[in-house]
Amino acid sequence: MRLSLRRISTFYPGRLGRPTTFSEGVIPIDTNNRMKEIAGNLRRDVKDLLGESANIVTGIFKDGLCTVRGAANRWRNFTHDISGAFVSLFKSTNEALLPDLSPEQQPIVTVMESADEHLPVGTRMTLSEAETRIGELNHEYWDSDEPERPVRVAIDYMLDGEVDRYWLPLHTGRGCRSLLEQMEYLVETNLNHPEEATRIFEDAPAGLRELLHEQFGPQLHDDLEKLATRVVGFFQQHYTITKLEQQFEAQAAVMPEKDKKKFLAYTKEAVTDLRKAANTSKTAAPAQERAAPDRDSDRPRQSVKVKLHQIKKEQAKTPRHIKARPAPQR
Repeated sequence: MRLSLRRISTFYPGRLGRPTTFSEGVIPIDTNNRMKEIAGNLRRDVKDLLGESANIVTGIFKDGLCTVRGAANRWRNFTHDISGAFVSLFKSTNEALLPDLSPEQQPIVTVMESADEHLPVGTRMTLSEAETRIGELNHEYWDSDEPERPVRVAIDYMLDGEVDRYWLPLHTGRGCRSLLEQMEYLVETNLNHPEEATRIFEDAPAGLRELLHEQFGPQLHDDLEKLATRVVGFFQQHYTITKLEQQFEAQAAVMPEKDKKKFLAYTKEAVTDLRKAANTSKTAAPAQERAAPDRDSDRPRQSVKVKLHQIKKEQAKTPRHIKARPAPQR
C-alpha cells in the first residue's frame, strides 16, 4: 500500500512535540506487517484491531468529515493487503447500501438519530423540505429556554452521476442555524482546524492511533476540501432551484387558465434540466432549445428565461465562507 504524504505534516505531530515534516512523494507502507506488530505489542488479535479501527472510521463520516463513499474507499485501501481478516465497515447500519437516485432528483434527507420529537428517526424529506423544516423549528424555539437538541441526518445525493451519502450532525433550538448553514460551518471549521478533525483518532490505542493518522489523515483533508468547495455549493444549488420553482408556481397561480398549464409544463421541464445538470455536472440545455409555449404565452416565456439566467448566476457562485469561530468541542 502506498500513501501520499503531501499534507501529513498538517495532521500528524511528530514525537517530542515537534512537527514532523516529509519530502514530497510517496512511501511504501506494509499495513499487514504494521497491524501484526501493533497487535503483538498490545497482545491483541489483528481482527479485534480492525474492528476497533472500523468503529473509528465510521465515526469520521458520521461526524460529517467525509462522505460514506469516501470512507469506504479509504477503508478498502487500508485493508486490502491484510490477509485472513474481513471487517465490514458498514455492517451494523448498512450505510453501504446506497439508494437508487435518478439524475432529475434533488438530495433526500433521512433522520438517523434524533433527540427532537418533531424530527423522529426515519423521517424522510427532500433537501429543500429539510432546510425549510429545520429553519421553522429553530424559529419556533426562539422563545424557549430548553437546551439544543442533537439530530443526525443522512443526505443521499448524486454528484457527477455517482450516488453518495453524507451524514450531518445538527442541532435544533434557539439560535441554531439552518441545515445548510450548519453544514457549511462544520466543514469550514474542521478544514481550518485539522487538529479537531483528527481528534477522533485519539480514541485508538497507541500504535494503532499513529497508523490511523498516517493512513487517513491526508485523505481526510482532501475529503474536507471537496465538501467545502463542491458538496456544500451543490446542496445550495438544489435549494436555489427549489426557490425558483416556487416562484414559477406563484407566478402561474395568477395567470389565466389557458396559459397556466403550458407555462407550468415548460417551467417543470426547465427545473428538471437544472437538477439533472447539477447532478451530472453537465450544462443544462438553453431555454430556447426546449419546446416553448405558443404565441399566447410569449410573456410568461420571457419571464422564465430571465429567471433561468438568474439561477445560472447563482450556480456559478462559490460557497460563501463563514467567519472563523472557536472550534466545537467533541
